[in-house]
Amino acid sequence: MRRQIQLALLITAIGLPSTLLAQGVTVQSVADVRLTGALGAAANIAAKIGGGSMRDIATATYVSGHRMRSETSLSGSIIDADAGRITSIDHKGKSYTSMTFAEMVAAMQQASESAKQSAAKEKAKAKDPKATEDEMKVNYKVAVDRTGERAKIAGFDAERVFVTITLEGEATSEGKKDEPVGSMVFLMDQWLSKDAPQIAAMTEFQRAYAQKAGQEFRTQAQGLQTAMAGDPRMKDGFAAAQKELAKLNGIALRSHTHVVLVPVGVAFDRSMTLADGSAAAAAKKDEKPSGGGLRGMMGAIKAAADDANKQEKAKQNAPPKQSTIMTVTDEVKSITRGAVSEEMFAPPAGYREVKRPAR
Repeated sequence: MRRQIQLALLITAIGLPSTLLAQGVTVQSVADVRLTGALGAAANIAAKIGGGSMRDIATATYVSGHRMRSETSLSGSIIDADAGRITSIDHKGKSYTSMTFAEMVAAMQQASESAKQSAAKEKAKAKDPKATEDEMKVNYKVAVDRTGERAKIAGFDAERVFVTITLEGEATSEGKKDEPVGSMVFLMDQWLSKDAPQIAAMTEFQRAYAQKAGQEFRTQAQGLQTAMAGDPRMKDGFAAAQKELAKLNGIALRSHTHVVLVPVGVAFDRSMTLADGSAAAAAKKDEKPSGGGLRGMMGAIKAAADDANKQEKAKQNAPPKQSTIMTVTDEVKSITRGAVSEEMFAPPAGYREVKRPAR
């Protein structure tokens, strides 16, 4: 599943809006994924156990002609559109796997079907024969706010644009009136540039990729995303976000995407979300790393449990209000034009190939 998620994220990156002609380019960026509350603490602990982190993920992206490589300290991915092949690299295990676009389509389809079957089994196991079937109906609305703010990011001019996608959920069941269940809001704080050189490089790569992969491949990618999103509002939110971002001209050099839950009867407050994000960023600077080994891990688990208990007690007497459950940030630090070495589009020397099991 971890590799499937990486591939899905890579597909999303390929879909960035772009224009102009192709050239070699190297982009250095830093990403950060923050889940709040007990869920975030558990995710951070799981990441540490796996030898990684969701904080300050340095990424290098290399694009030249019809090839792209994306690299972090733990893993890498190479897409060769002309060859119709994707290579996934595991730096920790010093190994790599390779698959064709057709094999990837099949793998995604199998993952989607498997997820659907598992969900159906869990649903059948938990279902009360006397209970009525509840379904979720989701409607969404979009608001775009061009603030007029401008800034230089990685040396290029960028304009700040807010895209707010509100998904309003209603529970529907046979013989009962539809009941509102609250909203999920995707607030995208984007700093868009129209002259960053990776736009040109990505355009030509994207054109070749789409021509080789075809519509069927994109459809299967969307199917995997659906299987990964258990909450229908999350599924529709991701789809709506991609649709709206595709309409904007330029590419994001700095972005903050906040996912916010809003209770019934409460209006979404953008300023509160931005303030929460600023507070989280300030707290992050003051974080102290936990000790190593088992003692450090157990201390982190205890701290997470204590934090969850405190938050639960605070909620009991507090009035309902919106809460940010996830924030994803990504900022380009540098962009370098010029030829990219051929070595960047091949597995590192000395790495062993791990063959995918035959199906």
